[in-house]
Amino acid sequence: MDPAPNPASPEVSETFVRELTDHQTAMLAFIRALMPGSSAARDLLQEVNIILWQKREQFESGSSFKAWSFQVIRYHLMNHRRRLASRGWLIFDDELVEKISPALEADPGELEGRHQALNHCLQKLRPKDRELLQHRYSSGAPLNDYAKAINRSAGTLKATLFNLRAALRKCIERRFHEQGLPLQ
Repeated sequence: MDPAPNPASPEVSETFVRELTDHQTAMLAFIRALMPGSSAARDLLQEVNIILWQKREQFESGSSFKAWSFQVIRYHLMNHRRRLASRGWLIFDDELVEKISPALEADPGELEGRHQALNHCLQKLRPKDRELLQHRYSSGAPLNDYAKAINRSAGTLKATLFNLRAALRKCIERRFHEQGLPLQ
């Protein structure tokens, strides 16, 4: 029986680095899905990369690197969310994250297809509607502030956002149907 490979050996480190590199896109997408609206996704990915490197000896060669790394991401983000919650940030609770995370472990190619469909559909919107969506999902500023700035009520903007999300959903579904892609 061959002895177990030394985790510090150059060939094991090279294999680990290859796996880590190959999964960066999927890991970033997973972090973004678990932390929607967070501008810290790339920073969190770098933190996870360091943790994965420190735990590389725990990775069993031949097993699923994606499953292992996503589990590490889940635990790291749970701790990160607890730190944010202690500072008064409103966040998803751990139970919800555990329920939705398996659905987020999609193939990066599928995520890219969804991203392209979303971009296509966003381009079909009026500029002021894209601006509203950008403000709501990227700025982090309260909707009430934006409503005051454009002289509209927050209730009207909430209704507009509801309608925009429904229109985007239909557009994306239509785009997937036209391309013969499954929409899960």
